[in-house]
Amino acid sequence: MTRRLTNASPIIFLAKLDRLDLLCLGVNEVLVPSEVLAEVRAKRDDAARQTEARLGVWLKECPLTRPELLRLLPDLGPGERRVIAQALQEKVNSVALDDLDARRTARRMGIEPVGTVGLLLAARKRGMLPSLGREMERLRSVGFRISAPLAQEALREAGEM
Repeated sequence: MTRRLTNASPIIFLAKLDRLDLLCLGVNEVLVPSEVLAEVRAKRDDAARQTEARLGVWLKECPLTRPELLRLLPDLGPGERRVIAQALQEKVNSVALDDLDARRTARRMGIEPVGTVGLLLAARKRGMLPSLGREMERLRSVGFRISAPLAQEALREAGEM
């Protein structure tokens, strides 16, 4: 069984696009740290409702049982620290993170990161989305920040430039 751990940002933004199921691309199960799940639930919005609907289906809450792993990651935000620590704990080699520093840290630790844009790109390559450019515009309209170079690289890779 292949698994991925996710942080709040991919959950929230994919839910805002009604594309939360893209978190499952390439994996059978998505784990979410308890603290990250609490962060998503705190807003009581559509992202929280969509997340709750998938809990126990392909999304599973995952508690941290080895908190000493957090000491390996002092320079990251709390959610990012939990995701990477729990990936190490669970021996999961894929994480969904949007924070650049966290993605770099994950790579250094042998964990493959994918972000919200990367999941949209993968869906576009599989023919699941008609246009990556439109999805990135929708992302921007709901508050997602993406650098121009990353947007151009993703569009180029999708064959839309």
